[in-house]
Amino acid sequence: MNTQWESLITWLQNRLQQPLPGYEAQRRMMSLHRPERLKAPDHARESGVLILLYPEADEIQTVLIERSKDGSVHSGQIALPGGKKEDTDTDIIHTALREANEEIRLSRNEVNIIGRLSPLYIPASNFEVNPVIGSCAHVPALLPSEDEVASILRYPLRYIFSHKKEVEVRPSGQPQLTIRTKAYLLSGNHFIWGATAMIFSELESLWDEWHSYHAP
Repeated sequence: MNTQWESLITWLQNRLQQPLPGYEAQRRMMSLHRPERLKAPDHARESGVLILLYPEADEIQTVLIERSKDGSVHSGQIALPGGKKEDTDTDIIHTALREANEEIRLSRNEVNIIGRLSPLYIPASNFEVNPVIGSCAHVPALLPSEDEVASILRYPLRYIFSHKKEVEVRPSGQPQLTIRTKAYLLSGNHFIWGATAMIFSELESLWDEWHSYHAP
């Protein structure tokens, strides 16, 4: 197994126990229309999403999904596998793993939980999202849910973090509204924006910190 992979996972396990970059890192990829320091109201619903990391071809890869176009608030968007916390979930980590299993058929037994990033409130759906980072020592076999996932996308973190640009988007259900926002560009006219981009922005901050820490 490559030493870069082992180094990052060991470093992250320790780093995620310390104060996180939080909002200051999230806001770097924040929509220009989003209010500053938006806090979750008491009636917000909890959700968990999974950032899965695994090594392949000397790269550290992650998994994204293209949501099915079903007319919902986040219809058709590029996102992390995840969803609403159910009463039967023991905690938010259980939520993230259960949803990943439902959406991309990821076996819970394949995932080693590393830690969590800062929560983030999404006003459009009234969810407070809790990002969970997990690792898999091999390339996982995945299968998209027919009902919820149009496709599964796999990308190296290095690629995602090095392709950023401002874009204009029209949110699902609000075709009359155009939002100017920062995004991580992917292939095939796909891009990561909104809450998912803000989550990745905090991860990017840690990625940069790790690289700085390991610089010769």
